[in-house]
Amino acid sequence: MAASRELASKEGLQSLNMRDVAKKCNVSVGSVYNYFPSKADLIAETIQDLWQSIFHIGKFPNNTNSFTDYVAWIFESVHVGIEEYPNFFTAHSMSFANADKGKAREVMEKYFHHMKTELIKALEKDNNIREAAFSDDFSKADFVGFVFTNLLNLLIKQESSCNILIEIIKRSIY
Repeated sequence: MAASRELASKEGLQSLNMRDVAKKCNVSVGSVYNYFPSKADLIAETIQDLWQSIFHIGKFPNNTNSFTDYVAWIFESVHVGIEEYPNFFTAHSMSFANADKGKAREVMEKYFHHMKTELIKALEKDNNIREAAFSDDFSKADFVGFVFTNLLNLLIKQESSCNILIEIIKRSIY
């Protein structure tokens, strides 16, 4: 994975292949196939590893319970990760253009589900949220889905700040 991450960082995710990974690791191409049966598997595992590298939940400071601080931290963490792995979001979808799209979608959905789960936990820890902020028609899960979608949209658009999203959150639930 370290070799795949390095190659993805230098040459882009779309240029990742078995031969270059084998060369980087000083092993035969067959050895790489022992771990990754196809290029699609290699790319899927690399994408998952990159997501974990970019967005590692354990790094969030424990001294705050603010949902908006958590959202800002996610934005900044991914923003920094994107600088290390340029065009990650666009390359992520393009890398599977000719490969196993189901595998790519599965990896992405698994990681996105994990991120949304952590956002819900952060929301539930925030004691400053208005008591009546949520209802049957405006659930915490729906709100987190909205926040997450807009957070990703800002990142894909390569916006430098998520201040507008933070302001919407503040006006909606505090």
